Order: sequence, then C-alpha cells, then structure tokens
Amino acid sequence: MGLPDPKEKKNTRKDSSWACFKMPTHYMKKKKLKKGEVLFNIGDPADKMFYIKKGQLRLVEIGKVVGEGAVIGEMGIFSPNQQRMATAVCEKDLEVYMLSKDDVVNLFTQDSEVAVDLMYLSCERFTENIKREVEAKERIKSELRIARDIQMNMLPRRFPPFPERKEFDIFAKMTPAKEVGGDLYDFFFVNDNKLCFLIGDVSGKGVPAALFMAISKALLKTEAMHGLSADEVLKRVNNNLAPDNDACMFVTVFCVIIDLETGNVEFSNGGHNPPLVSKGGGDFQYLAIPKGFVVGAMENVNFKKGILKLDAGDSIFLYTDGVTEAMNDKGELFSEERLKDSLSKLKDKSIEEIVKGVRTDIKNFVREAPQSDDITILAFKYKGKEV
Repeated sequence: MGLPDPKEKKNTRKDSSWACFKMPTHYMKKKKLKKGEVLFNIGDPADKMFYIKKGQLRLVEIGKVVGEGAVIGEMGIFSPNQQRMATAVCEKDLEVYMLSKDDVVNLFTQDSEVAVDLMYLSCERFTENIKREVEAKERIKSELRIARDIQMNMLPRRFPPFPERKEFDIFAKMTPAKEVGGDLYDFFFVNDNKLCFLIGDVSGKGVPAALFMAISKALLKTEAMHGLSADEVLKRVNNNLAPDNDACMFVTVFCVIIDLETGNVEFSNGGHNPPLVSKGGGDFQYLAIPKGFVVGAMENVNFKKGILKLDAGDSIFLYTDGVTEAMNDKGELFSEERLKDSLSKLKDKSIEEIVKGVRTDIKNFVREAPQSDDITILAFKYKGKEV
C-alpha cells in the first residue's frame, strides 16, 4: 500500500485528525471523565494515545481546545523522552478511547493503513507545533525589542544635555547584555546650582532587572529632587524598595551631588564600585570610599556621606561592574587595573571621547567573547564657575 495522498486526506480530515475516522474503537479501552478533571499532566509519562469520542479537552500550556473526533497523545508515544508536553483538562464531560504504546505497536502490525495515517498525523502535528513555537519566539523578540526601546528612552541620551550650562561636561552610555538590562544612570538639576548624577546596577538580568531598574531610577530622582543629601536619598529609596521585596532584588548605587558654584561634592555609596577621579588633568585614581550596603535588600540601613572638592579641570568617572568584569575568551577580566590604565591614556581627551575610548578598549580586549553583563559608564568634568 502506498502513502495516503495528502490532497485526498485534506478533504476528509477534521481538526487535524482525519485518522480518527478509522480508529478501531473495538480494540481500545474506554474511559469517562467529568468536566474539570485532568486526563494527564505536563511531564507525565506518555504511555497512551487517546481518541476523543465525546466532549472537549483544553491543552493548558499551548492554549488549544480539541474536541470530538480528535486524536491526541500520539506525539508523546513517538517522541524520545516520552513525556507529556501539556496538561489536558476536560472542558466538557469526556468519553475517550485509549491505546497503550504496546497496543499501538500491535495495531500497526495488523492495520498498516492506520499506522501510516497516525504517522502522517504526527508529522503534521509536529510541524504545527514548530510553527507555533517559532511564532511565539518571534512575538517575544518583538516585545523585548519594544521593551528595550522604552528602557533606553528612560535614560538621558541627548548630549550635551544642558548646552546653556558651561560649568561642566557630562556624558554617559549604557549597553545591555540582553535585550533589556538592569543598569541605570541619570543626571538632573536639584536646584539652579546643584546637579545630581548617579549610576546603578540591579541584581540579575533581563526583564525582572529592567523593571526593578525603572522603579529604582524613578525613586532616586524623586527623593533627590526634595533637596536631600546623597546619603539621605539612598536611605529613603532603600526604605521604599525593601518592603514586600519578595524577589530579594537590590540595586547598587553611587550618588553624587555637586554645587556648581563652589565645586563642593557630596556623595554616598550603596554597595557600588569605587569611582575614579582625575585631579588637575592628571592620571585617574580610584577614590577611597567605604563600600556601603546595597539598596533595597534590607530596611532602615544607614548610608554614609563622603565629601570631595573639585577644581576646574577635575573629572569623575563612574561605571558598573560590567566594565571591570568584561571577560575575553581566555577567561581573563578587563579588571580595575586595565580600566585605570585605559583612563590614564585618555585623560587629555574630552569626556565623550573618554567614555567611547574605554568602550573601545573593552571591545578590543574581549574580542569575540559574548557580553555577559550590562556595561554602563558615566563621566563628568568640572570646568568651574568662570569659564
């Protein structure tokens, strides 16, 4: 006997189950279930196939309803791992006929036409599942691309951001490791003469980190705009994030507030990497600061405030650990030392050129190795009141 003609089958099939019209129900065991009962669960052994005589089943994980005349479960029998790929729940009272794997093998030896029909149905079902999975992945990719655009639009991207202010230069860039990331940066005026700029790194990656990043960024700006000190900003944000934080997420933050008239800087560190400072156009040096506790993990944490004086020509370089922990294919890290060397070579460049130069050095170091963490950099140069 030759294979069934697909064109002939197309006119006799119903709900992708034309083989059911030839199912030998006299050879099968009957089973009845009530509405709401479960025929099988995802992960169960796939040791039977079913022909639905009456009623309907909902395949929960794939959102599909199958009804009278349908054959289900055959793919589990034929697959290598022989596990159910979905949970089947009765939408209506159900009457099904069952065949075990051994029964199927015996049936194949007795009725080759049923065997061919079942294999044809399995191939069609397999193709349908692949198509559905591809469509779902494309939909997710599209949604993540939109989420990435939304997230990137939340970060300041227009440079120079305050062209009328000549007392400073600032430039920042974030490159997420995935479609969306957990790093953040921001800068804004607290009043006419005080500028706040900050950088942060949320624990984890992907969509959960991106959501926590958005909340953290909004809270940081809201509290800073109240005119609080840097340490008080972190304390209040921490006490907003910590309650009901069932996911135990947190964010590291380095927050800076500078008086542009005097160059006086106050800063507070919430478990973030130490910044580097260049004084008078000299080599960049790591700023000695206490590590501090992360933001959002525990209520009522007290954060320390540090003080720094910037003179005209001094610069501050902030970054996330995606910079120093960027890894090449040999398993070597870019490291704090390489970052310091890179900045020292770039010290005579503009703030924008410094940021882009460090990114270039990182790319040259990692080469073809995949990016494993978000990379975010913010650089600030104080020019003084009289320019």
